[in-house]
Amino acid sequence: MNEDLFYVLKRLALSVKRTIDDGISKGIIKSEEEVVLRLKIDRFQYTNDGIIESSRHGEYITKPSWFHAILILKEYIKKTGEYSSALEKLTEVFGRDKPLSQALEYFISKLMHEYLYNSKFDADAIINIFLKDLREEPVKYGAKVELDGIVIGPKEIEISYGITLRQTRIEDLESEFPAIYGLMQPYSSHDFLPTPSAILSIEFLGRGVNEIERRIEQLIAILRLFKVGSVKWIRYHMHSDSIINPLAYCIVTSGRTEATLEKYLLTEEDVPKLRKFWQTMSNIIPSSFIESDITKIDYLTIAYNRYNDSIFQDGVLERRIANAIMGLEALFLKSGEAQELAYRLSLRVSKLLSFLGYDPHEVKKRVSDAYKIRSLFAHGGYLSYREKRKMESRYKNVKNFLQSLLEYLRISIIVMLLSKKEKDELIDLIDDSFIDKKQEEMLNNIVSRVKDIVR
Repeated sequence: MNEDLFYVLKRLALSVKRTIDDGISKGIIKSEEEVVLRLKIDRFQYTNDGIIESSRHGEYITKPSWFHAILILKEYIKKTGEYSSALEKLTEVFGRDKPLSQALEYFISKLMHEYLYNSKFDADAIINIFLKDLREEPVKYGAKVELDGIVIGPKEIEISYGITLRQTRIEDLESEFPAIYGLMQPYSSHDFLPTPSAILSIEFLGRGVNEIERRIEQLIAILRLFKVGSVKWIRYHMHSDSIINPLAYCIVTSGRTEATLEKYLLTEEDVPKLRKFWQTMSNIIPSSFIESDITKIDYLTIAYNRYNDSIFQDGVLERRIANAIMGLEALFLKSGEAQELAYRLSLRVSKLLSFLGYDPHEVKKRVSDAYKIRSLFAHGGYLSYREKRKMESRYKNVKNFLQSLLEYLRISIIVMLLSKKEKDELIDLIDDSFIDKKQEEMLNNIVSRVKDIVR
């Protein structure tokens, strides 16, 4: 039965082609000239700091358009016997529950577009994808995602099958708009060109837009945790092979306006580490890290949210330090503890990180100093000029001090995600490790398993 349906659709495809060929040869249908505004980059350089863009200009060009021809042809084809036979056969195979008439219109629109704009295409492939759509089978979906907060050293990196990171290219910044946009808002006074520091591409077999969005957010979370970086998406262009849900012009722009406070460089040496990190983390990133669902918030999500606050929320340095410490508190302090919090926190963080090669005395000192700043800020205070000078003499500069705290928090989140232990259980293990050699070895075994992906 499905084989019969394929040949019914094949006859419809051939009918579409004959109609177009006859219309063009007889001069019944013609292309029109469409005026568009093309924005061009004059000079471009990609460095370890991202893009250096000097200037750009706009130019009006004309392109052939078959838009009105397709509208006319579609109405004509819908009156043909081949179209009626195809709709009747679809109803016989799939029943009347599906919106088959609309689906078939998408099908002939796709055929017309390909015939008119792309002479070299496979009609059989389009028919097969259309049938997969109707059977709700997976087809290729994907997105091109413009990122900020990460710079790519190698030209292109394949993280995993269907997932690549690459440097931004000139063609990523050049774009075309309907001419009316240029008349309403001159390109010179409008920010048509966001400047992504990197491009992420994903492709997979799936069924729907929601899966694209989820995969993008998952990748963003993983890149934020790979190194300390304010990694975010600026916008993304979705696409799919689907006939009834093509997404060809579906562009999602972020409405978030946070500053990119921390940017990191992905080097050639980082590539194997990133691949292993992705392989490890892609299966354990909690849904609460990528979805706004207050019913799923736990201590790990609170810590991750505080981490995000610290790498994105611009403003006084004291607030960023306070957010980093509150993230560590969510991980290392029990809900019932009310005394010696700074002491407990600094001791536990330093013990955990000591198994990863950090100097426990240095970690303890930094966390203790940061906790004082967190308490000062929580009570409406700020570091005085004298206190800032003291911090700078001790840690070279306060920004480096903050960087180390963010690194502690980033690594601690990863360790606790991979430990597969409840929060209080892991805290008890840390506390017992100070006096019990067996417990210390057990803690070391847990932390050591993640050493090669966090350092």
